[in-house]
Formats: sequence, C-alpha cells, structure tokens
Amino acid sequence: MAIRQAHWRCVFYLTLPLVLASNLIGDDPPVATTSQGRIIGTRLEFSPTDPKLRRSVDAYLGIPYAEAPVGPLRFKPPVAKSWSGELQATKLGNRCPQPPFNFGFTTVRGTFNENCLFLDVFVPQHAPAKAAVLVFLHGGAFFLGAGTIERTPPTPIAAVGDVIVVTLNYRLGALGFLSTDDDVIPGNMGLLDQRLALEWVRDNIEAFGGDPERVAIFGESAGAASVSFHMLSPGSAGLFHAAIMESGAPTVPWATVRADEARRRAFALGKLVGCKRETSGELLACLQKVKDFNTFVENQHKKLHQELNESYILTSFVPVVDGKFLPRDPIDLYEEGAINDAAVIIGGNADERMLQVMASIYRDHTDRAPFVDSASYDALTRGTVSQISAEPIVAEAIKLMYRNASCADAPDCDYLQALSQVLGDITYLCPIDRATRAFAKAGLTVYQYHMTHAPTTSMTGTKWTGATHLDDLLFVFGLPLISSDEYSFTADEARMSLQVIKYWTNLAKTGNPNLTEGEEADWPVFSPQELAYKDLSPAMLNGRAIKAKECLMLNEFIPKLAQIAVDAKRCRESS
Repeated sequence: MAIRQAHWRCVFYLTLPLVLASNLIGDDPPVATTSQGRIIGTRLEFSPTDPKLRRSVDAYLGIPYAEAPVGPLRFKPPVAKSWSGELQATKLGNRCPQPPFNFGFTTVRGTFNENCLFLDVFVPQHAPAKAAVLVFLHGGAFFLGAGTIERTPPTPIAAVGDVIVVTLNYRLGALGFLSTDDDVIPGNMGLLDQRLALEWVRDNIEAFGGDPERVAIFGESAGAASVSFHMLSPGSAGLFHAAIMESGAPTVPWATVRADEARRRAFALGKLVGCKRETSGELLACLQKVKDFNTFVENQHKKLHQELNESYILTSFVPVVDGKFLPRDPIDLYEEGAINDAAVIIGGNADERMLQVMASIYRDHTDRAPFVDSASYDALTRGTVSQISAEPIVAEAIKLMYRNASCADAPDCDYLQALSQVLGDITYLCPIDRATRAFAKAGLTVYQYHMTHAPTTSMTGTKWTGATHLDDLLFVFGLPLISSDEYSFTADEARMSLQVIKYWTNLAKTGNPNLTEGEEADWPVFSPQELAYKDLSPAMLNGRAIKAKECLMLNEFIPKLAQIAVDAKRCRESS
C-alpha cells in the first residue's frame, strides 16, 4: 500500500513525474492523431485500495486549445490554437492568473501565466469504442481554480466510470470577466473560453476514442454556474447532451453582476492599474498594454472595493447579461423556456455555507464549532440578504424565518445552524431549486440531489462543518477509493463514491444516471408535482420536497415583499 500511495502522490503533486509515469509502467507512450497532428501523452496508473478497480489511464496534458490571450487578444474572445506536427502532452499547462489561495484539496499549484488556455484529456485503457465524455468546468468563484488540480485528479472518474474525462482552464477574474457593457469589452471571456474548449472536444475527441454525440458537461460552484449559463446560451446548443450542476445555478446571487455595475468596476480597475480613461476604447487600448498580468490580480479585489468605497467581496468580476452569450436575464429565459436540451443532474449540499462561515469568519475553529450569538446572526444575515434586497423589512423577515424561536434572544442560544441554513438557502439551495423547476417545466429530464452526508475527511479540514460546499467533489473525484496518510474515509464512503461516479458517468453514457432499472439505488426523475430527489449518502435514499417551504418563501414571497417595500417608499417620497 505504501508504494501505491507514493505512486499516486508522485504522479499528481508535480508535473515532472508525470513524464516518468509511462516508464514506471513500461509501455510505449499513448498517441492520439488529430487533424492538426500527433499528440503524445503519458500513461498513469490508478491504484485504489480495492485492487479490482486498478486500471491504467492515458493522460494527454497541457493541450493548447486557444492562442495566448495576450496583447491585442487580451479582453477579447478566444482564438482557436493553430499548430501542426507533433505535440508533447506530458505535463500540465500554465494556470490562469489568480491570487495565492491555500485551501486544502482545492489549492492550485504550478506556473501562473496569461498563456493558460490548456486542456487535459484522460482516457481509460481498453475503453469501449466511442466512449462517453465528461467535460469538467472547475469552480473557484470565477477568480480561482484550474482544470486539473493535483490533489483531486479526474483519474478515478475515467477508470471507474469507463469514460473519457476532459478538464480545462479558462480565464479568471478581471482578465476573464471584465466588461464595459458595450461592444468594446462585452465580457464573459471566460465563458467563451469554455465554449471554445467544448468545440475542440466536438472536433477532436474521436481521435481519443470518444463519442462527440455523448458529451456531458459538469461543474461545481462557479463551474456549475458556468454549466447553467451554457444551458441558457444559444451559441452552446448542441455541444453537449447532458449537464451536471453541483452547488450552482444561473440565479445564484454571486454568479452575475448588473451590466452597469460591471462597467463601473471596469473603469475603477483601470484607474488602479494606471489606465484612467474616459471611453471604453481608450480603456481597452491602455489595459492591453499593461505589462504585468499580476497588476490586475493584485488590484481586482480589496483595492478595487476601497476605490469604489464599498464592502469587500471576492466576486468582483463575474459573468454579465451581455445580449450575446446570455441574451437576456436568466429568469426571463426560464419563463420563456429558452433552455438548451440536455439531461440534467442538479443539486447542492445540506450545509453549503458552513465553508464560508468557517473560512471567512471563524478561521481558528478547526475542531470545535463556534458559538454564534443573536447579534452575530443578525449582522451576518444582513450582509447576505443585501445581495437580494436592500429593504430592511426583507432582512427582518428572512432573519425571523430562520431564527431559533425556542430560545429567542437567550444569551446561551446558538445560531450557528440557523446562520448556515439562511446563508446556504439564499446563495445556493433556493436558486438551485428555482433552476431545477425551470428545467423540468421546459421539458428536460431532471434528476435532483441533496447531499446530507458529512464526510469523515472534509474539504475544509474541520470536524463541524457538516456536508458543506466542495465536499461533494471528494466523492465525485473518488478520493475515498484511494488510501493515504493525509486523509481517511470509511468503507461505506468508498461505496458511496463508487455509486456517485457511476451516477455521473451513466448520465454521460445514456442520459440516465441509474445503473440497472429497479435496483435499490434507483434515482427517480424530478417533476414539479413529485419533487423527488436523491439523498447523496451511503444509504442513497430517495426523498421529496427538499427545502420546498424555505425556497417558496425566498423565491416567491420575498421578491413580492421587496417590491411592496419599494413601492411604499416611492409613495412616501412622492407625497
């Protein structure tokens, strides 16, 4: 077992040993012949605890799918990469510029550079002819992340699920999502990067043994929001037949920004980087001449919000409704049924916001849960509610909805769970509920999940955060299948991970996550009448109407209450 552990670490922690993996196995390196030329990969060994699952996987790493978005291509749509001859694809490509962020399993290592539009292809040996394909869109709040992260490689998905997995980088932060709200810099460059990568998959995946007619896209958090935007974008139609959204949806409050606000942020950032200009054209010309890309990374968060004299938020540069990639507001597209056809898996985790509660507020609490008193609950709730309405009565109503009435304002009343639920429902679960219903109403086949299982080893490294944001990735990417000194999982969690991988990969293969019709783990289709969902846990039980009451309030009643408050204010002002 020690050899297997060391091998897994050496293969994925650094890029250099990836070159050596084929020598360790003793085979000739794999080759894929595309229309542009030969791509030389490397052979990896997936060595799980269960030897029956052991399998070799051919990896083609660092394949450029777009020209470097620098100089005149900065803040412009991506341009397909032109090359010919032979490509050595044996090490990961550059990562897109982002701030340093050390956060456990999701920490991105490597070289950061604007020349970062690379993808990786993982092909299980002896895969079936015309294998199904899963394309992963990574999360990270649109300013962090990479397609392949060393500690959560997609090798287990490919090996266990018998599918081809493609991962990709896309532009992040200001470089990926700055917008001047006009044709000069419309924005959404990162989403256009993703689309170009999907077009690359359509045009090239047959060379790797894949079926371009059986492509599923999946993502978590900002990656899930990205998947949902492709569901609504006419230009992405036909590039995939199935879509999986983990903890993200088009209407999560952090995934888009108003176009006028995006423009304000663009010009404020320009001022900070030495490009104070009056027009969009002048701003673009100056921004394209900024020599050091780190100048954008260093100024796009805290310094930007200081310049704008507003509260600090991480998601300064995110997608916008540009009239092109996103033709209209997602809610309008929902109501029109203007949704691309695909089989869907969508859901979230029971304690989504415990991760943010821990990471941004209670960093010193790793083994012991913090105590949240009434005053802290009120203050922290107010900040999140302001993302959906600035009206005081809305904040008061939402606080009362989740307040622990059994102990009210008693000094020993702990509001930690109430805080987690209200923040999670507003920023994840109820937007997901809205998307689930909209997809089903449009006639799509939808499978909803809700993960309640708190893993033995959490993405956060804490013991009290429950089933929090990111924890689903542990099971999707098969970490419980691998023995390690760094983390531990139970045998039940290993079986759960196998089941989740099979659900995800079966959707790519057939449009249906179920393994065999009628078996105990059967996952029912969601409908607005039945509201069926799968509880992701070792037991894999089915349930009904998860968060139905809370989401009815937040999605239906609260917007009406906010409008009543706005109308009342206008009446008072006019009189």
